[in-house]
Amino acid sequence: MKVSFRRFAYNVFFRFSPLLIVVLLELSLRFLGIGESYLLFQRSEDGNYQELNPLYYRRFVAAEQFGDIPILPQRFPLEKPEGSRRIFLIGDQTLCSMIPGANETQLIPDFYDRDSVFNDFVQIAAPLTNSFAMKRIVKCLNKYEADACIVVTGANEFYGIPRKSNWMQDIDNYYGLTAYVTLKNHRFLQVLDRFVYLKKEKVITFPPADIDDWAVLYGSVPYAETKSYFERNLKRMIKDAGYPLFFVSPPVNITARPYRSQFDDKEMSDADIARECTVLLANADRFSIERWIAELRAWEPETAIYYYCLAMINEREGNNEAALENYRRALERDIFKARIDPGFTDVIESQTAGSSAALIDLRKIMTEAASGGLKVQKFFQGPLTLNARGKQLFADTALEALRVFRGPANDIRK
Repeated sequence: MKVSFRRFAYNVFFRFSPLLIVVLLELSLRFLGIGESYLLFQRSEDGNYQELNPLYYRRFVAAEQFGDIPILPQRFPLEKPEGSRRIFLIGDQTLCSMIPGANETQLIPDFYDRDSVFNDFVQIAAPLTNSFAMKRIVKCLNKYEADACIVVTGANEFYGIPRKSNWMQDIDNYYGLTAYVTLKNHRFLQVLDRFVYLKKEKVITFPPADIDDWAVLYGSVPYAETKSYFERNLKRMIKDAGYPLFFVSPPVNITARPYRSQFDDKEMSDADIARECTVLLANADRFSIERWIAELRAWEPETAIYYYCLAMINEREGNNEAALENYRRALERDIFKARIDPGFTDVIESQTAGSSAALIDLRKIMTEAASGGLKVQKFFQGPLTLNARGKQLFADTALEALRVFRGPANDIRK
């Protein structure tokens, strides 16, 4: 049966009318100056440089949820000078937690190497975000002649935007999160995002006001789901990067006291119990310690604080292997995962093995320099924050990894 042209045009119009409406809405909003550009870089006024867009981070957070976040100004020539390398250092809340102020302070300065090749470091730190933001930035960098990129991620997967944004209360799956980050540069989604915020209560993303509301049990469905998302994001980054990609395995402050165990009916926090255990170890005899740990096991078996106290006892007895294993178990079972989870660092190492990406194994280097990990706190000033010694080790380790991969100018070995 032959269909008339009018009938055919009518069918096509109504089939594609939703897309047409969205396109017209987007063009209208841009014409009226509504919304903002969240492109990663913008051309300078003289047209000779690419400058970091100070609003780029709003692609991953919401202006209604967070105020202005200070961003370190970055720029590089539009045309890369001959005999130079352009190296990007990018990180989410992992980098900003390891080195507070990473979004405002240059961590690795530009320098000339021994071959008089200029190494131009461009640093992009996106506070409060997680690997979904890193995945998008890695893909965007293909436009800017990157010779290499160092990625620091893996410690904020449970709490990062958009994972905990109000918008994501309705769309909380891998493809929804990816679409949110990808389409946020379009004005129609920005307007919709603001409308949603007017209709919902605001969420304080980090740190949480009530730890119980943010509990993530080890081995639970949310834990496994988040770990799966992280692994998929790493695979996508490796696939999308058209340049050498380096992943940092974040160091683990394995001896830091846990925040909270699974059970919440105790009178004291895990940190208070850990302090009591420390005093007990210093002043009590072996019989008192064994009786106390037996009571703790009956009280809270298979929890963070139980394994943490057991690890301290193992360490005192000189059983370092058992101590490290129990410290790891304690860290994994801490329901408030505001620190590096060893399991996520393991994912980074497994995904880089046998792939085109390289591993900057900061965890291994720091562990080996700290009595197998038991003295790793000498590199930390907090559960996740590095001290001056740790920051210097981070910079030195990153530079050494780049030197190993270095080839002729503009050609770091792939």
